[in-house]
Amino acid sequence: MALLNSSPRIAIIGAGIIGLSGAYELAVRRGARVSIYDTRSPGRGASWAAAGMLAPAFEAADEPGQHPRFFELCLQGAAAWPDFANELSARSGLDIGFSRVPCLAAATGSSEETRLGRIAARLTAARIEHSALTAQDILRREPALTPEVISGLELPSDLRVNNRQVVDALISALRACPKVRFVPGPAPLRSAAGQLRLEGHDVILGAAGWETAVIKVEERGQLFNLVNWETALDDIESYGGQMLSVADGAGAPKHVVRAGHVYLVPRDGRVVIGATVEPDRVIDEPDDVAIEALRLEAVQLCPGLADAPVLERWAGVRPGTPDHAPFIGGTRTPGLFVAAGHFRNGILLAPVTARIIADQILGKEAGELAAAFSLRRAYTATA
Repeated sequence: MALLNSSPRIAIIGAGIIGLSGAYELAVRRGARVSIYDTRSPGRGASWAAAGMLAPAFEAADEPGQHPRFFELCLQGAAAWPDFANELSARSGLDIGFSRVPCLAAATGSSEETRLGRIAARLTAARIEHSALTAQDILRREPALTPEVISGLELPSDLRVNNRQVVDALISALRACPKVRFVPGPAPLRSAAGQLRLEGHDVILGAAGWETAVIKVEERGQLFNLVNWETALDDIESYGGQMLSVADGAGAPKHVVRAGHVYLVPRDGRVVIGATVEPDRVIDEPDDVAIEALRLEAVQLCPGLADAPVLERWAGVRPGTPDHAPFIGGTRTPGLFVAAGHFRNGILLAPVTARIIADQILGKEAGELAAAFSLRRAYTATA
């Protein structure tokens, strides 16, 4: 839908990294007027709880059940980050912790080694740089790892940022932009004669993660969920996740390390350890049993962390779809767009999602790949 207004007024519901990045693209880079609504403090949901990994290879090259073009989208997401990081740092005056140090993926057993082999094969087919590592190779690169490591991969495609600093930088850049206003509280959506309205705005973008479906709309004095205006939103599920960080020390890793579902991310004098994936769970506070189990798994991978003091424990909720890929695009309701359902890759996909959704809202050609992530797609997963 092309907007006739040369300076469209856009309401974004959700101030996580997807909503904030969308606002940045629309307002700061393209000059649209944007209002950002959220019932919480900006950037303090799943975006704050993440680890900041930009991992197209480890997360998307060999994931069962995912969208057949998800890996391609993740590669575009990773390619967008260097310029996005430089621009955001320059505009905000804040360091966002963007690092080009490659991630290491380690195998301590045959099943993990087999999976790394499949990842390497996919990267080879796509002509994406990587290195297969013997046990000796990976231990030379990361001496903190357990001697039980049997092989690994070095993944120059998989980098990192400090997600909390990214969120702070986006908020700073947006607050400095006269085209943007932050509105605490729920967006006063209304429906009349079958039309969805938010007074003073031309377009509505739902970017509230797993809660997008339950954004409230007033109709004839009653409140209804937004899913009634776009039934595909009912397919966004909640995935609880728990994490912790421990103090850095002599035995801590210097690289991001992935092994199975466990990851270690060194940053700012600590090591972030993650993460559980708990389907159909909304969790605000971590529980002792899950955190201790995660800590012990990290110690098995990196024995030098055994006595590292725990600095922080937290939990969040990821929004996921049946094929683990986001919804990006227009809906069956005119003027309503959605960018939600990014599962474990919201940080990675934020800049490319912002570009795609901005193109669509402003009536520009978003490209053939973007169309594959519409809300109308069929859930045909990879084999």
